Amino acid sequence: MVSPQIRRWWGGVGLIGLLAGLAVAATEPEDELKSATVLSFLRHSEWLQGAATGPITIGVVGRASMTRMLRRTLDGKTANNRSIRIVEAKASAELNSCQVLYVATDNNNDVRQTLAGVRALHALTIGETDRFLEYGGAVNLLIVDGHMSFEVSLEALDRAGVSISAKLLRYGQVKARPPA
Repeated sequence: MVSPQIRRWWGGVGLIGLLAGLAVAATEPEDELKSATVLSFLRHSEWLQGAATGPITIGVVGRASMTRMLRRTLDGKTANNRSIRIVEAKASAELNSCQVLYVATDNNNDVRQTLAGVRALHALTIGETDRFLEYGGAVNLLIVDGHMSFEVSLEALDRAGVSISAKLLRYGQVKARPPA
């Protein structure tokens, strides 16, 4: 016979597992929207600095669940006649081979450190934290009233050598270049 204490302990473990599963399920629709938006950016972007051949490699830093979602929805698809490949970017060598860097964290310190380390790369940087553009990122994905939105820094796009179609930019909020 199982004691009441052990039953409560196992019940608590089960409840924690259930809550963790619900938390993942709650972020999954948002991550799916973000993945579709990333695909739109890939299909409407042009790399101006020699990265126009071979696969488009998206390096993901941060949440493993976002890496899985991007793999599930984008890996093997094409954009501008180039295949899309998703990698988990843990080392700087992996970042150097990426045309896109997706920063999947809302920790501002992690975002700042990651973006500071990739300033010299010619990569489109996409993130999801409120200060992403402030730290030098190019595209910040936002959920506003249950709808996907984005803001773009033209200065960061210039620095990365990436051009995004005006057709796509008209759907988001564009942060203009500072006056010269």
